[in-house]
Amino acid sequence: MRATTRTAAVVVVLVGALAGCSGTPKAPSSGGSPAFGVQPTGRSVTIISLATPQGTTPVTVLGVTVDVPTGDTSSTSSLDNGIKQLVVHDPTQKRAVATVTVTPGHGANDTAVDASSQTAEAQIAATPGWSDVSLSPATWKGMPYATAIRATLTQDDGSKRDTILVTVRDAKGTKTVGVSAEAAHGQLDGSAGFAILRTLRFEG
Repeated sequence: MRATTRTAAVVVVLVGALAGCSGTPKAPSSGGSPAFGVQPTGRSVTIISLATPQGTTPVTVLGVTVDVPTGDTSSTSSLDNGIKQLVVHDPTQKRAVATVTVTPGHGANDTAVDASSQTAEAQIAATPGWSDVSLSPATWKGMPYATAIRATLTQDDGSKRDTILVTVRDAKGTKTVGVSAEAAHGQLDGSAGFAILRTLRFEG
């Protein structure tokens, strides 16, 4: 249970820090996420959007939608500064498979995303149990800007979990989203959590 709390806290820090960040937005490129201001510590990540899969239900929080598989449960909570967080659980697993944290407010530009990602990277790296932490540019067609943090969590029983935490902003600069997915070590790419992440889109 302690590990679940750590992951949720990291997501909150990632998006919550955006409220205090400002800067001049970079011009978006036509092919998706543009060149990046972060100093990468890992290889670049490409996210390919996933059309609504069969057997899922769309869930929207502050204009941000993901598709939740049938059988999974989702809950939404309100955090400080108007932040909303959606957590998706598979009843057969102890830990959340995906978390979406939406921070509304103007000033959601590339500089803010970079600063928040670097803060989150540092916090994850300093938290016991986490290893192989890396921050990278992320290319996600249709998203004006994105970064990704990857890390591995060693749980108290010695088992390992892989996590990816992607930060994106909307084209209008009015909200940022931290969306994370988690799965057993080595199984993240084909996991339900990563599929949920790939369905994320801005509505309106």
